[in-house]
Amino acid sequence: MNDSLVDFSFIYDMSDNDSVYVNEVATLFLKTVSDGLAKLEDLINNSDDFEQIRRQAHFLKSSANVIKIKGMFDDFIGIEMIAREGSEKGKMLPILENLLITFKEALPVLEAEIAKTKPK
Repeated sequence: MNDSLVDFSFIYDMSDNDSVYVNEVATLFLKTVSDGLAKLEDLINNSDDFEQIRRQAHFLKSSANVIKIKGMFDDFIGIEMIAREGSEKGKMLPILENLLITFKEALPVLEAEIAKTKPK
């Protein structure tokens, strides 16, 4: 597991190292991105609604700016741009696969940070 995969510095800086706040944001981030990735995967695999795909990638891009997971922000931009162009969905599949793999690798780091900052 590579801790440099996940960067929590923004929320620590923003909260002035308030672990309760970090815990709340990290917990919300985990739920939001987990659910959001599942929705994005479903849209890409089972829909031709490029606008919905674009919106979902844009929504997730915003979350990826709070807790930074290596490469995810750029991958969401990539999917968003492809969807905006309305071009071939096949171009999204390797980006989506990379997002899913990266998030799975980051999951233990996120869970450890949530456990570490859990209020006593």
